[in-house]
Amino acid sequence: MVAVERVGEGLWPPESKHVSNPQNYITEDTTIKGSITTASSLTIAGAIEGDVNAGGEITVLDDAFVKGDVSGPNVKILGKVEGRVSATGRLEISATGQVIGDISVRALHIEEGGTLQGECNMGGKVAPKPAPKPSVPSPASTPRPAVSNVPPPGGA
Repeated sequence: MVAVERVGEGLWPPESKHVSNPQNYITEDTTIKGSITTASSLTIAGAIEGDVNAGGEITVLDDAFVKGDVSGPNVKILGKVEGRVSATGRLEISATGQVIGDISVRALHIEEGGTLQGECNMGGKVAPKPAPKPSVPSPASTPRPAVSNVPPPGGA
């Protein structure tokens, strides 16, 4: 059996099957390739290549990196996320935090120095990017008939 540390709870699995306020922690020397789903909170200090979905608060620490979508009730970004972020509650991007991707949140707080490169949707789901509009030639680029200084037949 593998022992997994849960912050504040000692070794897992606990003697009792009922744990109050469990929290998962991905250490700085850990890299995970694959999606993570948990009903509790999650703090990430390492790297994740895959989607993260939590029923509790998600915190991406200073040197942490997530390449994938992040979804939870409240999300705090102190590190870097490349992917969409969805928070049914609040998204906080610290002065060291970077989000490269679209966000869908109910409330948003970005500290001075924090980075958001993407579209922000507050109050709904992240909308898909609209299809590009067909290009319409401008009047200046529309070909015009040639003009001639030759008088019409029959003289004028």
